[in-house]
Amino acid sequence: MIDRGRPTVGVAAVVGLMLCAAVLLAGGLLAWQHPLAPAAATALFGLCAVLAAWRPGWWLFVVPAALPWLNFAPWTGWIGVEEFDLLLLGVVCGGWARRVWSPSTEPRYRRSDQSLLMAAAILFGVASCLAFAREVASVGDVPFSLFHGYTDPLNAWRVFKSVLYAALLWPLLRREVQADTALAVQRLAWGMVAGVAVVTLAVLWERLAYTGLWDFSTHYRTTALFWEMHVGGAAIDVYLVLATPFVAWALWTVRAPGLWAVLAVLALGVGYACLTTFARGVFGAVLGSLLLLALLLRWRRRSGTRIRWRRVAGALLVLALVVEVLAVLGLGSFMRDRLADADRDLDGRLQHWQHGLSLLEEPTQWLVGIGTGRLPAAYAQAVPRQEFPGEVQFVGDGGESGAGHVRVLGPKTQTDINGLLALTQRVALNPVLPHRVTFDLRSKGPADVYLTLCEMHLLYPRQCQSAWLSVPAEGTPWKRITLPLHGPLLDAGAAWAPRRAVFSVAVITTAAAVDIDKLSLAGPDGVELLANGDFSRGMARWFPSAQGHYVPWHIDSLYLELLIERGLVAVLAFLVCMVWVISRLVGPAGRDIPVTPFLAASLCGGGCVGLVSSVMDVPRVAFLLLLLMLFAFEVTRQRSRQGVQG
Repeated sequence: MIDRGRPTVGVAAVVGLMLCAAVLLAGGLLAWQHPLAPAAATALFGLCAVLAAWRPGWWLFVVPAALPWLNFAPWTGWIGVEEFDLLLLGVVCGGWARRVWSPSTEPRYRRSDQSLLMAAAILFGVASCLAFAREVASVGDVPFSLFHGYTDPLNAWRVFKSVLYAALLWPLLRREVQADTALAVQRLAWGMVAGVAVVTLAVLWERLAYTGLWDFSTHYRTTALFWEMHVGGAAIDVYLVLATPFVAWALWTVRAPGLWAVLAVLALGVGYACLTTFARGVFGAVLGSLLLLALLLRWRRRSGTRIRWRRVAGALLVLALVVEVLAVLGLGSFMRDRLADADRDLDGRLQHWQHGLSLLEEPTQWLVGIGTGRLPAAYAQAVPRQEFPGEVQFVGDGGESGAGHVRVLGPKTQTDINGLLALTQRVALNPVLPHRVTFDLRSKGPADVYLTLCEMHLLYPRQCQSAWLSVPAEGTPWKRITLPLHGPLLDAGAAWAPRRAVFSVAVITTAAAVDIDKLSLAGPDGVELLANGDFSRGMARWFPSAQGHYVPWHIDSLYLELLIERGLVAVLAFLVCMVWVISRLVGPAGRDIPVTPFLAASLCGGGCVGLVSSVMDVPRVAFLLLLLMLFAFEVTRQRSRQGVQG
């Protein structure tokens, strides 16, 4: 007999309504605080909530499709929160509202099919919550701001939120998979394909605009639209490893020759994107995951390639991908240099990991971690010669308007840090000379201020105009400064690959700090290029960005970052979840489900690249990893459901 369960009533309904109200309030307030378009952000948040309640399955496509681009941090100045949060909050609000008002009957499953993962997932969630609470409790009386960075209270939320979103979406995900497993698979998989297509187009534009498609010798690594990489990291690396198997899924399932040809072009573009990250971890993880996928498909004797034209086209695609790899290795020296430096880089990474583990000074920290988001500040403070290359702080005037000025600091103690941290803003690129910078400046001591206007996407300047200001040893009170920028005429690029310009201000001097206000940048025509130069709207439109030195922000290991910030309990629980899900995908539970080999390849690749890359400090990518794990769990549970019903 089948136990159909009971509709959600009583206490459960009240809890669901309270959750909807809380999420609606939080999302509405966050949207209304949007630095660029509060009305539009609020309207879109409301639209997401309504659509999630009216057509609940749409989010399985939209969320992975929007994930790679729904973040406008360089324009908003937000780091701890982003537009992708508004999408997820809207989905949670509308989805839970529908769940309360239109409850479904959920069948029971064998406990042996879920108890281990459920226990490990709950343990991981509790450990993450404790680490988040630990960090929040240690903050003290620090004024809250949506523009807080990596050393401020909001960073704890930034690192923790992916776990919370995954937990809130889990029941909604289960409902969609139970309602129609095949449709849920189609939506999520095509959403992944759409998302990686956006990333591929962004990579092609970035390479065309700043290096050229065939320049594989310049030390330039693509970042696409993953603005979290303004302090380095591996956001695009992990994303590509997770997404590539879904391109293979689309090629495997599509039967129409025209659509297959389009997907083959996309596969070549994804391969190009992977190669131009010049990340050895990406190369190894993608290659390994695709080899695993091929073995699983052969072992299960799938019949997707028996159509003759598909076999021929597939062979030609593989040949084209091999040629693509050989072109990157043969036509440029950057990847060869990185491969030659692998041993030296491994020694440096081992030392980096040892420094990270040294942050765990007490037995309780080994057990529960030092707190989510705490790693960058703790590492920069504790590890000699690995401090931040600078800092940017907003100093309010004490009024309610949010006005104030910005304080730019150099490195605290080290004079030879190979890098800097600058206050930046993206501006229109006008190929004119000269540009002039005007600003108010105050300093209590000597400082060298470096100002640049560069053709730049995120991390690597192409060519720049610059100015240098030396503040005398006695410092200066507020003083109006005007400086011309010197350098070559900037190039706006081709019409089909336009370049952007980035204006930046950095302090080079050790232990120096300067206050800056009323910033202005204009060409000979006098047109103002900067927005919010008087900081009347706080740090809106301004974005701190590092160049050259990225060590303190990342530990370069998924498992070590979990251990250091959340403790041994969290990392063990995560490993149990990962191993359990993958074993289900490759075992009998996933044998008759066509998508499981591709999910297994994706998660195995993510687990492998996590050996040498941080993941949880990039919220969008961390959420995607957790979402895929939960989706794999729910898909394989359908076999258990059928077993009970039978």
